[in-house]
This record gives sequence, structure tokens and C-alpha cells, in this order.
Amino acid sequence: MAADQPAARFATWLLRPYLDLGASHSGPLHAQAVEHGWTAFEDGAAWFHPQRALPPAFRVQLAQEAPPAYDITDPRDLPESLRTKRWQALCEAIDAWNDLPDARRCRLASLLHSMCLYRTVLALVPGGPVTESASLQGHELAWWRASAEYMLGLTTRTAQYHHADLSVFEALALQVQGAGPTAFNASVRVFVHKAKTGASIATLTSWRTHLEKALAAVTPGVDAFTAGLLASRFHRAVAFLPQRRGDREAVVCAMAQAERLARALTPVTPPHAMLYRENLHAVIESRTKEALWLGDLDHALVRAEAVLAVDPHDAKAWVEAGQVRFRRKEWREAARAYAVAATLGPPATAVARHMTAVCLRELGDDALAALLFKDTLEIDALGISPREEIARLPDEAVLEALKHWSRTTVEW
Repeated sequence: MAADQPAARFATWLLRPYLDLGASHSGPLHAQAVEHGWTAFEDGAAWFHPQRALPPAFRVQLAQEAPPAYDITDPRDLPESLRTKRWQALCEAIDAWNDLPDARRCRLASLLHSMCLYRTVLALVPGGPVTESASLQGHELAWWRASAEYMLGLTTRTAQYHHADLSVFEALALQVQGAGPTAFNASVRVFVHKAKTGASIATLTSWRTHLEKALAAVTPGVDAFTAGLLASRFHRAVAFLPQRRGDREAVVCAMAQAERLARALTPVTPPHAMLYRENLHAVIESRTKEALWLGDLDHALVRAEAVLAVDPHDAKAWVEAGQVRFRRKEWREAARAYAVAATLGPPATAVARHMTAVCLRELGDDALAALLFKDTLEIDALGISPREEIARLPDEAVLEALKHWSRTTVEW
């Protein structure tokens, strides 16, 4: 394999669909979702709408792992010599956007969104007010544009994202009748965002009532699998309200119902099977956070490991398993989890190396810790934490050069 090809490195081989739409081999669920998105676009297959959307920082990290030519924000920026047949077809579809039927535009927007190519979505889908007279596809395209804009503005934590523009989501949720899953998805986005950014209990109660009505409105028009999937998402979302109230029992009840519904789903198609695993992953991940909120580290560990059973190649899930082990002060097991995450690559490339090093330092292995702190700083030159950790390493002659380098190469 040539060095200028995505598969030249392990992480980019796992995540290849993001780089050239090459077939996913053993990648995480979010990479497999790109494959399903391509199939839906190419074959006009059934509607495919994955839940998970990765932040723009993911593609930045991925570009650092890949050859320089793959550092793009528009698929057409990739040189023709590196394009697979799929990638070329994607570029041709983008060029022909104005001539595509609305249903095909929706599938293309969904695919680009799954690939974290949010700026391309914004360039293709025009903005403007949401009108009830628009078609279902028009409403869905408005959703994809609004979601792309939302993701581009997302900081590392939603709780810090107070300036997000929710106007399109609110219009789709409140002003459009018969918008199907799009109205439900918009309602979920608004409710969850408001819950995470500290909206009042009264506001959340009102939006919870609306979300329940949105679920009731959409359920008769979808198949049994989708109905169950949306119901599971509903209960997982509304658990934020009792959490804000401090009602531990109600949180557990809502999350247990979300998990029961998730496990009861019966996939009947390959896309269903993919969405089943993706939803179960999200539910168990949320239940891990629930256990941490309750201070139950035993259940948190069981659930974190259950997420890994659903998606063993998800770097973020390994980081979260490492965090649980870290809180339990199980340094060796935590180091292993973080090391696996670092091996899998984005979005864990830097943080997993850093946390592996922290655990190794706790285990008394300063030499290996120093190596990984150095690697972390070389990946993220603006990193403050690795510089602080390097400064705290023992005063040994062999480490003095590393400390001097760390002090004198600060980039601001």
C-alpha cells in the first residue's frame, strides 16, 4: 500500500469511509454508518438517519493521521488521482445538485453530514425560513442544513454552547404539521440542547410535553422498528428532566425504559441492524453516565464494558471505559483502556495518549509516561496538560531535555 493511500496507517484504514468512501472493514459503528449512508444514496434505499454526529474536530484529527491530500472540507478538493469510483460519483452528484430530485438531495445531504463534511452541506442547501408549505424533503433538507450549522459551532461540550441557533429546529418542531421523523428529531435536538445548557425546569417541562406529542404524531406513519427506535430515543432524552430535578428514581426509570425498548427492537434489514446497534450503544453509554451521576462505579464499569461489546472499535468508548477505571483508581486497567483508544485513533488520538501516560505515572513508570506525554504534545502543540505533566516528571538527567523542550516550544 502506497504511503499516500488512506490504508497506509491503521487508524485511517479503520476510518477509511471518511477519506475515500472505501468499504468499512472493522471500523467503529459511526464509520459503518457512512457505508450505509452511501448505499442509501447510491441505490435509493430506505431512509437512513443515524443518530450520532461527530464534531468537526474529528475530521481535523483524521486529517492529521492521513496523507496531506485528504485534509479537505469539500469532496471535490481531493485530487482525481486519489478518488475511488465512489468518491468520484459523490463529486459528480455534488456538481449536479440542482438537477437532483429532492429525495436524492436528502440522501446526499445525510451522507455528507455523516462524513462530517458540514461546510459542504451548508454550501449546497440554501438557508431561509422554514415554511409549512414546503415538502417533506424540503423540511428534511432544512434539518440537515441546521444540523450542519449546529455541529460547526459546537464546542467540546454542549453545556458550553449557549449561543447555538435553534430557530430552524424550533420551527420544524412547532410550526410544521406532518413533518414526520424530521419534526421529532428537531424536537429532540431542542429539548436535549436546552437541558444541557441549563434551561429552566418550566421550559424543559413544556418541551417534554411537546416531545411526547411529536412522538405520538410520528408513530402511526412509520414501521414497527422505527417506532420502537424513536420511543427509545424519547425516553433517553426526557431522562434529563428528572435529572435536573435531582429525582434519582425517575431518572433510573426513564433510562431503564429506554434500554428495554432498545433491546426489544427487531431489525429486519441491514440498515435496521446498524441502527439497532447504534441506538443500543447510545443508550448504554447514557446509562454509564447515569451510574456515574448516581455515584455507582460498579454499574458504571459494567455498562462501559457493555458499550465496548456493542462497538469494540469505538475509540471514544474506550476512553470512557478508561475514565471509569481511572475513577476507580484501577491504574493498570485504565492505562490499557486508554492505550486501546490511542491505537484506534480519532477522536481519541491525543487525549488517550495523555491519559495512558497519567496512569503509567501512577504506576511508577516515568519513562513510558514521558514518551507518551511527548507524543501528546507533538500531536497537540497547544496542549497545556501534557506540558504540566512533563514539568512534574522526576528531576532525572534523562528527562531534563524533555522538560526544557516543553518549556521553550510553547505555541500560542
